Amino acid sequence: MTSLTTESSVDKAAALKTKIIPKLHDAIRVELSTIPLYLYSMYSIKKDNGAGAAARAKIAVVVHQEMLHLALAGNLLVSLDEGPDLYSLQYIPLYAEGPTILDTKIPLILERCEKSNLERFILIEAPFHSPPDGDDEEHADLVAQDSTAFALEAQAPRVLDKYESIGKFYDDLEKDIKKCEHVQFENHALQFSSTDFFSGQMVRVVDQKSAHEALKIIIDQGEGSVGVDQAHYQMFLDLYMKPMGWTCWPVPTKPTTDGYKSNPLAYELALASNAAFCYLLITLQKTWKVGDPVLRRALLSSTHAIMVDVMNPLADFMVQREWDNDHNTGPPFEYYKTDAGEELADLTAKAKDETDANKKTEIVAKISNKTDEAARELREGIVDHLEKIIGDSFPNRPDKAGEAQLKAIIFSANRVPWPSKA
Repeated sequence: MTSLTTESSVDKAAALKTKIIPKLHDAIRVELSTIPLYLYSMYSIKKDNGAGAAARAKIAVVVHQEMLHLALAGNLLVSLDEGPDLYSLQYIPLYAEGPTILDTKIPLILERCEKSNLERFILIEAPFHSPPDGDDEEHADLVAQDSTAFALEAQAPRVLDKYESIGKFYDDLEKDIKKCEHVQFENHALQFSSTDFFSGQMVRVVDQKSAHEALKIIIDQGEGSVGVDQAHYQMFLDLYMKPMGWTCWPVPTKPTTDGYKSNPLAYELALASNAAFCYLLITLQKTWKVGDPVLRRALLSSTHAIMVDVMNPLADFMVQREWDNDHNTGPPFEYYKTDAGEELADLTAKAKDETDANKKTEIVAKISNKTDEAARELREGIVDHLEKIIGDSFPNRPDKAGEAQLKAIIFSANRVPWPSKA
């Protein structure tokens, strides 16, 4: 009887893992899809007055929390399976193709931080996708509209298309986690810990209790929470309901790298920013697959350096540079192709299909090396595109102040600890 009970528990645990793992991949896609939206909106705000600084700071808190949620969802996935391959078209949204989120098809659009932009963020983060209340003319348009007014036919796969809110998706996932008393949560050393990121909030998933704790942090901080000051819905609602006391740089809606080709400066900046974005993703990806503490420290330091010393100053430089007569340049957050990255995708696919343990071990070793190679190509891409801009023969080379800014970003990119120079 005991053996039958044990076998039944094992079967139930395996069935739950099979059910939960795809949902965790979707959770990671959700977090990764919204981070560029919020960053683009934040970068578009001018820092020329207190209102602009305050709006940027509020959106920065949301981005910070979304990064935490991405890390927590990744930890959950690692505890049950393998870490996500973030540097891939499987995860990086094709914003130019009109992706949508949820069953109401809310479009994921890169645009400047204006009322329409904040409306969309409210709908993305709202628990039931009901528009916020308002009693004056300024807010009447949003109140009168149903969320389907923002529908857009997507050419790319939609995220969570069976759910009416992100909160409901996470509630569903929470119910599954509560049934995981017989599930083994593993790969503890490969997960982010509270000493790595987000002190006091990061959770390593080692059992059902910690799995539920990690998920609750995601839920409570904003994925559908109402009336919580630091919830995403509430923060965007606060920004929307107040007069828009900030101004925005004239960055384009739905920017694409190809769209910038008519302007060499905008084009090279877009390529450099794409390489930086993908460099961040592959660094996070690598961290979930490395147990060595020394290498993990280098990876964690790299993550911070890429975000703070490369991506942010590069985006701030871009939004102040003209693209055409009506627009400045905004980062398109696109996939940056590398030779090693293409090989990495092939190896990853082979590893998932391989049933022979020895052959799979060989492939995994190749994946690790190829990941390092792709990261080097991405870092070199950042440097090469920016050095091209400050070269003597570049057609619309920036002034001395702009050149100094780009040299500082190049210096920072070259100092990122991982990967070591080949």
